Amino acid sequence: MKKLLVAVVTAVVLTACGGHSVYLDEAFKPESPYQRKYSLQAPQVCNAAQLALLSQGYRIEKVEALQIKARKDFQPDDETNVTIDFDVMCKDFEAGSMVFANAVETTYMLKKNTGATSLSIPAAGSFSLPWSKSADSLVKVAGKTIADPQFYARFLDLMASYLKLPPSRSR
Repeated sequence: MKKLLVAVVTAVVLTACGGHSVYLDEAFKPESPYQRKYSLQAPQVCNAAQLALLSQGYRIEKVEALQIKARKDFQPDDETNVTIDFDVMCKDFEAGSMVFANAVETTYMLKKNTGATSLSIPAAGSFSLPWSKSADSLVKVAGKTIADPQFYARFLDLMASYLKLPPSRSR
């Protein structure tokens, strides 16, 4: 009985220490900055999405049916790299199509690893040799979905320009 009580108390403490679960903030509202309706067919709209991404320096990583994956890299300073991974999906919807866009920003920092070479001789002990090695690697320090509605509005408005639609008509 005592072991059961300890297990239950431990589980409660660990759950409390885990912090706020992010899924609790998911509202699942019908209006969303990640989507827009168009009166045109999905293949035409997806082509405009691809053109919009290419025009802004994104590398198209994958195009599969009506789905696009693109990436753009940034280096704000010598030791930081930032990547935006952009996903677009076009779906037939009512008398036209719906576009869904999602972008994830990932930040990497340069980590320097250094080491020296040492030699151990049983009779004489160990000593370090003057040779050292250094290796740099990028370490992921942050990753998050871009939630800024203006970011997606700019992208979707650029798409609308490739479709020869005014931004206000494409909503």
